[in-house]
Amino acid sequence: MALRKSIPLSELREQRAGRDDDSEHETTYQASRGGWHRPTDKPVPGTPKNRRGGA
Repeated sequence: MALRKSIPLSELREQRAGRDDDSEHETTYQASRGGWHRPTDKPVPGTPKNRRGGA
């Protein structure tokens, strides 16, 4: 493989296209928790809560 001085932008875009789903490594800064943490799952509006318990 020959070395080259520059890589065309189109080739770089093609390499990046395969890595669109980085959500598993996503973090958000939360000062109240002291730094960068993974986001917590937010509830979807309109879905009923799972209620376990007695009558």
